[in-house]
Amino acid sequence: MLKEKYKFTQDPDVLDTWFSSWLWPFATMGWPENTETLKKFYPTTDLVTGPDIIFFWVARMIMAGYEFMGEPQFALPDAMPFKNVYFTGIIRDKQGRKMSKTLGNSPDPLVLISQYGADALRFGTMRSAPLGQDVLFDEKDVELGRNFCNKLWNACRFRQMQGGEVQGEIVRTLLTPDDKWILLKLDAAIREVTIALNEYKFSEATSALYRFFWNEYCDWYVEASKAVFYGTNEKQKANTLAVIDFVLSHAVRMFHPFLPFITEELWHGMGFATDMPDNQGGKTIMNAPWPMPFDEDFLGHYGLDSCYLEMVDAKYDLVTQGRNLRRVGNIQAGKKVKYVFKPAQHLTPHDAEVIKLLLNAESLEVNADYQPPKGTPTVRTELGELLLPLEGHIDPAAEKIRLAKEKEKIEGEIVKVEQKLANPGFTSKVPPQVLAEHQQRLVDWQAKLAHIIGSIQNLGV
Repeated sequence: MLKEKYKFTQDPDVLDTWFSSWLWPFATMGWPENTETLKKFYPTTDLVTGPDIIFFWVARMIMAGYEFMGEPQFALPDAMPFKNVYFTGIIRDKQGRKMSKTLGNSPDPLVLISQYGADALRFGTMRSAPLGQDVLFDEKDVELGRNFCNKLWNACRFRQMQGGEVQGEIVRTLLTPDDKWILLKLDAAIREVTIALNEYKFSEATSALYRFFWNEYCDWYVEASKAVFYGTNEKQKANTLAVIDFVLSHAVRMFHPFLPFITEELWHGMGFATDMPDNQGGKTIMNAPWPMPFDEDFLGHYGLDSCYLEMVDAKYDLVTQGRNLRRVGNIQAGKKVKYVFKPAQHLTPHDAEVIKLLLNAESLEVNADYQPPKGTPTVRTELGELLLPLEGHIDPAAEKIRLAKEKEKIEGEIVKVEQKLANPGFTSKVPPQVLAEHQQRLVDWQAKLAHIIGSIQNLGV
């Protein structure tokens, strides 16, 4: 034996990797002495780890905790080292392979951070990592994170460009339907994100924040608020700014766990830390209180009834359909055009101005008695009829010829896809993903054909 031949002696004070790791929850804090640090941090709440080392590490830490911290001198009611274990997904490449230096398929996080930013990498990865599932890494997710950081920064910059008092008082009598809509959407976002975080569904939390901030706040509310800023009512402007500050101060706090660096900068740069106690956000956003859902008193005081969600959603749906009318006449989105609206109910001047602005309209004529020429593109909604007169914008006969050619092209594409899907030699051999792509392609072409046919019918020539 080599041991006898070379007089090898085993070191009595060495543990292998996993036997040293299982002591980690307490051995790093002064154990076996019952130090103040050990009292404060043992037991902890959460352990974050990978599912591939459940037995190697997680189970052994639990056993060691009960064995060594369960002794009478520590006087713990339960020596379990942690209450919850969060298993992260394994980041794989697009082919589903584990990241490996040998394969050369592992991106360098420092390179990604230098290209896109640390917040972008963090947010993009979290958004693409559903609970309990592995992540197929795609650099486009990091790029999405960077674009979102830019969106957040520019939205805050837009607020600063308006000037005025920071975090002024919201006057309930000056709230517009759009103000009440975004406050209700904020309340819903706070509830959704809080529940997702409590359930460790970080991907759902980031998706909820993304939808609220990009779609509801930026795409709709900020654009609608310009109807106020372009006006002359200074009190109304100040109240809109107060609403914006209220929403942003809550949104930045919700974003902080996912975008720690940019939110810290915005928290101070926007003036939200001013007058806050040091331990509640005055020094750092990390100590700022987490946003709480609105209670009944708050909702009642500001008149935040759910009817405003339906009312404003209907208005924004009218705008969406009105924008789509441009495609009927092949009119570019950036071109100023005249719309006519035949209201089914009372329309306030403010709402009319918001609709006009969101439609990028040259003018919006509100006329319940308007009689449109034959073939005028029209949408009918619960708020009324919105029409886009085409006089001076297109030559109906020439447009019909163009649409007929487009229709013929689309019908040809539909025939090609249908022939493939009707061929057993194709459907039985291709991977399910390829088959699904062709089925979706058929649905898309059929939708385009229906749109073209509708456009031809609308021309009425």
